[in-house]
Amino acid sequence: MTTVPDPTAGAPAGGEVVLGEDGAGPLLRFRGVIDRDAVRRFRRAVPPASWPARADLADVTSIDTAGLELVVHLDRKPRRRGGQLEVLALPTELRPVLARAGLSRLLPRTDGSPTTA
Repeated sequence: MTTVPDPTAGAPAGGEVVLGEDGAGPLLRFRGVIDRDAVRRFRRAVPPASWPARADLADVTSIDTAGLELVVHLDRKPRRRGGQLEVLALPTELRPVLARAGLSRLLPRTDGSPTTA
């Protein structure tokens, strides 16, 4: 019998959005299944005033409408100041999901560089 690897193996149960940092400053790291519960936990833990204008979605296995709505809200904050949410990484499978949701402007370029305003 052949075993097929589980693409969600190692991903946090239920998914998470956490505030972190990298060499370029603060960013949000999305991991696992970004659903209503993951969004609710994030919103309770991180007030909107602390939301950075950078997000890493590399470890997202799926995202529902609540997750997409969070991405829209994350993008609105820097837009008020003339900027744009910088998406550092995104799984290939999620590119069409963001495009269908009208978030094509947030898609990282195919050369791997992040989007910028």
